[in-house]
Amino acid sequence: MNPRLLHPRSVAVVGASQDTGKTRGKMLRCVKDGGFTGPVYPVNPGGYATIQGLKAYASLGALPEVPDLLLIGIPGTGVPALIEEAAAMGCAGAIVFSSDVPEPALERAVRAARAKGMSILGPNTEGLYLPGAGLAATFAHVVEECIDHPPRRHASKRPVAVVSQSGGIGFALFGRALAEHLDVHSVTTTGNEADLECLDFVEQLADGGEAGVILLFIEGLKNPRRFAAVAEKAAHREIPIVVMKIGRSEAGQRAAVSHTAHLAGADAAYDAVFERHGVIRVSDAEEMLSVAAAFSRMPLMRGGRTAVITTSGGAGGWAADLLSAQGLTLPPLSAHVQQEIKALVPALSSAANPVDTTVTATENKGRAMLGVIDVLARSGEVDAVLVNMGLSPRGRVQGMAPELKPLLERCGIPVLFHSHIAPSQENLQALADIGAHGFASFRACACALEALRRYGSFQARRCEAAGRPQEQVAAPSWFQSNALAAGVLGEADTRRLLAHYAIPVPPAAVATSAAQALKQAREMGFPVVLKIQSPDIAHKTEAGGVVLGVEEHALDAAYARLMGNVRRHAPQARIEGVQVQKMMPPGHEMVVGMVHDADFGPLVMLGFGGIYVEVLKDVVFAPPPISRANALRMIDGLKAAAILKGARGRPPADLDALAKLLGAVARLAAEGEGVVDQIDFNPVLVYPEGQGVVAVDSLIAVRPPQ
Repeated sequence: MNPRLLHPRSVAVVGASQDTGKTRGKMLRCVKDGGFTGPVYPVNPGGYATIQGLKAYASLGALPEVPDLLLIGIPGTGVPALIEEAAAMGCAGAIVFSSDVPEPALERAVRAARAKGMSILGPNTEGLYLPGAGLAATFAHVVEECIDHPPRRHASKRPVAVVSQSGGIGFALFGRALAEHLDVHSVTTTGNEADLECLDFVEQLADGGEAGVILLFIEGLKNPRRFAAVAEKAAHREIPIVVMKIGRSEAGQRAAVSHTAHLAGADAAYDAVFERHGVIRVSDAEEMLSVAAAFSRMPLMRGGRTAVITTSGGAGGWAADLLSAQGLTLPPLSAHVQQEIKALVPALSSAANPVDTTVTATENKGRAMLGVIDVLARSGEVDAVLVNMGLSPRGRVQGMAPELKPLLERCGIPVLFHSHIAPSQENLQALADIGAHGFASFRACACALEALRRYGSFQARRCEAAGRPQEQVAAPSWFQSNALAAGVLGEADTRRLLAHYAIPVPPAAVATSAAQALKQAREMGFPVVLKIQSPDIAHKTEAGGVVLGVEEHALDAAYARLMGNVRRHAPQARIEGVQVQKMMPPGHEMVVGMVHDADFGPLVMLGFGGIYVEVLKDVVFAPPPISRANALRMIDGLKAAAILKGARGRPPADLDALAKLLGAVARLAAEGEGVVDQIDFNPVLVYPEGQGVVAVDSLIAVRPPQ
């Protein structure tokens, strides 16, 4: 990105209008009145002497200098030629507000601009606003309001930056952030992204370090594979990215043959990549602004232990329910801490957690309330404090502010304020002035605290990982010396591939007759499992192609029954034989798989498996590589993870072996990218601690040559 796009020395507004009620008039009005100190040149071929009090010019060629930045608001058909003209002149950048630009011509113009080092934002953008730099390159009404009534600056540890593919949403978030008394570093809306994309601006913010929180609204990503590197830059500077991505319900477009592909919805890859890189995903604007307020004004949480202080007992229970729903805990307070609290509050108060101080704690400039906050913050028994009090009465926060501000600065943990009655703007403003934040929803508080906990945990894991030696990668890729035909991989190739990646499977052999199957079964020992082998049958159980627990006396009949089932179910299927597999003892039935996502590439899945895998849908996804720590985190992410840890008297499962399997599948997936399309190990039997895992049934689909 040409840096002069964001820090121009001069600006030309092409298509500028005298009428400030029109978009082209607003563009000129915003840039000339929004704090920009360099020359602004209105360009309009209509023969105007001046426009909005500025000398007007009929064309770019008539300007007294080459402008750094063009704001383009002309009909779309004229935009490509204008960009090419500007690039040839040496302009640094252009913001294209026009929405009807012909794409083939625009693509040619963008190529010409790039060749000259010129950057293009848009088309179909609402522009950008950098208050600190005095650049209001937009026509947004909310920016006009800021020009007419400059917003008050507040005590924010981390100012907020908004990056949005949608102009309307981007500036709506900006307006809502101002209403929440947040300090906004910048707003950028990228529109159709013919040249610059949203990740260019996220990366610029991460590199610059001036913004402390990045709010990102996207429908999708132009270059998804780039996201991980950009997110890591932000994580390195401890700049949280809070993303609202639409499109969760979009159906996947791939032709799925595996359970893994059926379960990997259109959004699973985004969730997996976000989780890996500490990106906080939110569902709506209210949640986004609540989380932004917490990151902007509070330290991160070191754990999930939360204390609630309330002037209303009912509100305390209400808060506890919503905090618990987010996975936060309200631990009991020690006798020593409760004794300290009791010394500060009226006799009828409760010193348990939630701490019910009664409304009298807010009297006398809230000294009792401040004392309780101090006790809890010093106790080491909680990671955050949520204070519920009425924020309606005039002067309540102002009276507490002289002592509250230094208290919050020395606390070292987040302290949130919530009002169960409608809060006054006066009190919310007063909290913002001392670097605190007032919430009007317990749900918003719970979401904010959970985001602080998750990001704090993510940063702690990054520090731990940095101190550990890198896990060693084993032998060269199997795919370097093995060519595979497209379709479902045959038994021989599958077993060779799995052996290379040390993925444990049961003893097995393929028979083409009942007599051969009997001989093989006697060699490996009864009971055995019979499975149809056919490249045309992906799911053997549904075709009646699996018979479990076959003993010697029943093998002939089982073989015949299996073949009959398959012929009825799939009469055209090519039959390669019947696999005779050693019957393994029962264990926890899991599914481990991989699907190739169109945006992010290989994606590894773990879930509770067996025949009900698509009914239970208790699955998690992660991109390669998968370290032991990543794998254990995947296991913890399962809703029924407690089953694997020894629930209801059962011994704990061999989680280390399962983690090792996930790492091996991730390596297979990464090294087989472009060759392997889908993997399904279902079930994977997980045995008690120290007894390992085994992939009982394997399906590997190979992509056609590209």
